[in-house]
Amino acid sequence: MTEEQKIPAFFNRTAFSELSTEDCRISSMLGGAFARPKGPGPHPAMIVFMEAFGLNGYIREVLRLLASEGFLAVAPDLYEGKTYEYTDFSGAIGHLSRLKDEVVMKQTEETLNWLIKRSDVQKDRIGAMGFCMGGRLTFLSLTTFPDRLKAGVSYYGASIGHEGLDGLGRKEVLSGAGRLSSPILLLYGAKDESIPADEHGRIARTLSSMDKTYLMAVYPDAPHGFSCWQRGSYREEAAMPAWKLATFFLDNHLKGSGK
Repeated sequence: MTEEQKIPAFFNRTAFSELSTEDCRISSMLGGAFARPKGPGPHPAMIVFMEAFGLNGYIREVLRLLASEGFLAVAPDLYEGKTYEYTDFSGAIGHLSRLKDEVVMKQTEETLNWLIKRSDVQKDRIGAMGFCMGGRLTFLSLTTFPDRLKAGVSYYGASIGHEGLDGLGRKEVLSGAGRLSSPILLLYGAKDESIPADEHGRIARTLSSMDKTYLMAVYPDAPHGFSCWQRGSYREEAAMPAWKLATFFLDNHLKGSGK
């Protein structure tokens, strides 16, 4: 089965099939992969934060899908080449637990610098998207680089609004919400046992009380990882509207007149 046959039918398969990913060196200590639209640009750009399983085939396909929507998309390789099968949950979480937020934000800064040096990137139109641990990193990156990232999409970002330290000893990142200056879209599954409904509410109350621009969508019967068609948790009835909402949101804020 080809990659074009694997991806769900609601994506733009024609544009997807014409694009490819390339490996890159973001800095001397950081590798990654990227995909770019056809044409010279300059294009709006996206940093894609991976799931706990590494910079795998799914994340590379997300890069191509974003490129098919007109974004130059790059994923920093936070695991330095290591990937885990979706069945190896303990291995993936073990690796995730060794990541340090301050190190990842330094790598994010390096990725931003790599993007703005490119002639095919609109330097004032860069956003972030992430899945699972990457959804949390998307929120953190928007609060860390509020003047450089203009929009964010967080897919089932765990441990954004929990109270205290999470099970991996990570600090919540919602306390940095006061630094948000760009809009964020938060996408969740109602049946995600790792992100309870009261966390959705805590995030919404905090952002609303601070007068921040955000959208939150919660999809019924959708578990954690509902957007990844390579996982058993995939739910097309949630993945399709979530992707359409995400691309509409990014078009508005990175291509249109929105901030």
